[in-house]
Amino acid sequence: MDTKPNKCAVLSQLNDEINHIWPELQHLFYNLHVVSNSKIDEIIVRKEDEDKVLDIESLAVPTFPQPILHVIHQAWQIFDHRIRTNHPLFFGFAPSTAMELSWLGDSIVSAFNAHVGGRVAGSGPCAIENALIQWLASKVGFPLPAGGIFVSGGSVANLSAMVVARDHLLPYRDFSRGMIYASDQAHNSVSKAARILGFPKDILRIIPSDSSFRMHVATLKSMIIADRRKGMIPFLIFATFGTTHTGAIDPIADIAEVARDEGLWLHVDGAYGASAALLDTRPGLTDELQHAHSLSWDAHKWLFQTYGCGILLIKNISLLAASFAVCESGIINHAGRIFDKDCEFWDLGFELTRPSRAMRLWFTMRVLGTKRISQIIEYGLSAAEMVETMLRQFSNWAILSPASLAILCFRYQLVNRNEQQLNKINSEISKKLISDNVAGIFTIQLQGKIAMRMCCITTFRMPKEELGNLIISND
Repeated sequence: MDTKPNKCAVLSQLNDEINHIWPELQHLFYNLHVVSNSKIDEIIVRKEDEDKVLDIESLAVPTFPQPILHVIHQAWQIFDHRIRTNHPLFFGFAPSTAMELSWLGDSIVSAFNAHVGGRVAGSGPCAIENALIQWLASKVGFPLPAGGIFVSGGSVANLSAMVVARDHLLPYRDFSRGMIYASDQAHNSVSKAARILGFPKDILRIIPSDSSFRMHVATLKSMIIADRRKGMIPFLIFATFGTTHTGAIDPIADIAEVARDEGLWLHVDGAYGASAALLDTRPGLTDELQHAHSLSWDAHKWLFQTYGCGILLIKNISLLAASFAVCESGIINHAGRIFDKDCEFWDLGFELTRPSRAMRLWFTMRVLGTKRISQIIEYGLSAAEMVETMLRQFSNWAILSPASLAILCFRYQLVNRNEQQLNKINSEISKKLISDNVAGIFTIQLQGKIAMRMCCITTFRMPKEELGNLIISND
């Protein structure tokens, strides 16, 4: 009698195929290495053909079985239709290209596929996440019992912080009277978070920014006072350390003083800018972060991780657990694990089943070490400052926002041209740079003026001399 266990025939077939093509699969990592290092002559922004997009859509639905190598080839075709964010001359996004170390670490994380909702499922990765969170918190001046959680990105981190501030400072019966304050330069994830949580649209007060694109603190204070007089309950301020448009840093210490005086929660969106806390070259740059109650930080921006790797840090971890921990008999009993070390990660956020995002970042940081991490971040800062210095040498270029946290905004300026004409000229220059594959430099609008914006956080992929030649050759 045959007592051998019967495996699923599909699994056996796939294992046989993988074993048969193993040499080709090993070569796949080399091909991914080539893809990660975009060549200078690759098209940065491809003009899409509608027929080709329709052809791609036809690949979406599974039909009959296909060979693994054939499907890998199809994946290459699909991903060919993307902006080359890893191109040495792409300066468009803060969510940047991933370092090879990141996707290599990501491959390891995916292969192990550990469940890190709690230590019972993944004690090793959970230990790394907990320790890495505490180390990152210490770098921004958050003392113990500070903590936090890895999330999918800054949008979820901002949303989570809004939940905690609401639960801590706003009685349930008064949700409709709660007021939130953010600068006109704040990320739109703030307004989206308020909408998701069911707040009325007018509860979000937009504070105008000053000439340096920083939150105007006097206006913030006067708005809070005015809202209290109307019977509203101000409870949350969103400040930004490194705005998306200009890299501006809000006056966080002054905003924190307002928050203390008025009894509000201060959350800082440091999605990309908080990575400057890992610099060893610019002491004091991020000192003001210590005044925040909570901080969002994206590793998939200036720490060069694959997308979907964000962090929420909070000074009082028990408040995070108070908002998200639940007790469900019949599923998992969380009772008694609400505070301090008894917290599990499923008590600290939306997700129950969680991937090990922290292990991705850990892998990159472990290989690089703190000194090389600082060098890579500094390279972007100094590159933007170098571009600004060079542009100031040419009479036809005007700096609209000086280099700040590796972002610089400028425009081509001609005499005897009105604003409408100058806006059109700068829009056309950007389009020309993209269509000629010279550089991926997009435009933004700053105080009514169209400007070109360079985000230099990924310039470590090219020598500064070549970056300088780009500026000189396009004057």
